[in-house]
This record gives sequence, structure tokens and C-alpha cells, in this order.
Amino acid sequence: MHKQSRNLTVLAALLPLAAVAACGSQTVSVAGTPVTGVRWDVESVTVDGATTQAPESTYVEFPSADRARGNNGCNSFDAEAEIDGDTIRIGRTAVTMTMCADKKQRDFEKTFSRAIGGSNRARTDGDHLTLTTDDGDTIALVKDRPAPLTGTEWTVTSLLSGDVATSLPKEVAGRATMTFEKDGQEATATGNLGCNRFRAKAEFRDGHLTLGRPVTTRMLCQGPRMDTERALLKLFAQKLSYEVQGRTLTLTAPDGTGAAAGAGRD
Repeated sequence: MHKQSRNLTVLAALLPLAAVAACGSQTVSVAGTPVTGVRWDVESVTVDGATTQAPESTYVEFPSADRARGNNGCNSFDAEAEIDGDTIRIGRTAVTMTMCADKKQRDFEKTFSRAIGGSNRARTDGDHLTLTTDDGDTIALVKDRPAPLTGTEWTVTSLLSGDVATSLPKEVAGRATMTFEKDGQEATATGNLGCNRFRAKAEFRDGHLTLGRPVTTRMLCQGPRMDTERALLKLFAQKLSYEVQGRTLTLTAPDGTGAAAGAGRD
């Protein structure tokens, strides 16, 4: 397995950007709508009058008034930023170096990178944010909606041990899933552990989640798939802390081990 910080090949310039001093935790707004501390999903980009719908992985967030980060449809980016009234300026930017196989993703990456750079006029309308360049190119964004804990298929992305998150190896990526369903007082958890499918009782009480002993299929897998399954099985038959932030679910056992999972798009 690879630690999450090594999951992508990153330009060296990305490291100092991550250490840029933030403007505290103060929320910065445009026309009364907070824009910092929010994940903004990119809906579309319009350049030279042509509108392109964004891949679902594309987003922008402003952790503070002097920093922007996100995904451009193919690669992740981290950039200097300045929010001043209704103007958002994106400055020196570092991006990861993944070569995406999908040509549409690569083409969108070029279009998005052109539109996001430099100075943008920002306009908010409810949950929508529009960035417009001096040339009239626009980026349409919408505030990310938190995913509900129940009824969502959560795809496990990493295993946790204290403060260390280890991403799942490529052999397991996208395979391990969990879905929680609640009907009155009864709750269940179903999904895949990386090798075998499972079903277990679930109990939500006092902000915690307790998973019962799972009933699983009997496939025999080798290597990373079985290693992942063994790690996830340790989360059953004990009380777990859980937290949903946006579209990310974190499950943590009393000993600090656990798993992080992401929700798919609607």
C-alpha cells in the first residue's frame, strides 16, 4: 500500500504552497455568500463562447482568502489566491503530474486551467458561484451538498491508523464499499470488503456506530484484496466514531484505526 501523500506524483513547487499562511479561520464572503471553507463543484466552463460540462471530479475550494485548491478534471492543484471584494485572483499554481487516459478529461483540464488563472469577477446567487475573466470566459460552480450517511454507497478510499491515512492499492481501488440503510429502529450495513460481499446489523446511538458480526461470501482472494478485507473486518463488532464532512465519511475505532470513504455523485 502507499501512503496517501504519495498517491500522486506532485511537482516540487506544491510543497511550499501547502505551507502558505492562512488568514486564520475567518470566513470570507462575496455579496454576503461565504466562499471560503466551502467545496465548490465545477458545473461547466465557457471559453470563447463554447461551454464544456465538467467531469464530476472537478472542484475548487478556498481554505482561506489567500489559497485555492481543487481538481481540474484530471489533476489536483494548489494555488496562491486573493479574494478582494467581488474579485478572486488565482496566482502561482502547482499541479500534480498524472496523465489521464481520457482525452475529454485532458481537454477539459486545458480549458479549465485557462479560465481559472489570473483575475476573475465573482458573482454569487444562492448556492451558485460564477467566476468571469476579463475576456468573458466563465466558470460555473455550485456548493457541494453533504452526502447523507444512510442510503449512500460509500467507497473506501483509505485505511487510517492514528494520523496516518494509507490509500488503498490499485488492485482494490473502487472495490470496497459500504451502504447503510435504516428502517425505523432497524439498521443494516451491506457492501464489499475488497474481496467478499458482506451484510451486518448496524446500530446508531449517541453519535456512534456499532457494526455487528458480518455474514460474508466465501471467495478466497490473494494479496492486497485480502489484506484490505482483513483490515476492514477489524471495524466490526465494536463501537465506532463516525463523521461526515461533505462527501467524505470517516469511521474510527477506539484504538485510532479506521477507514475513510467517499460518496459517489448523484
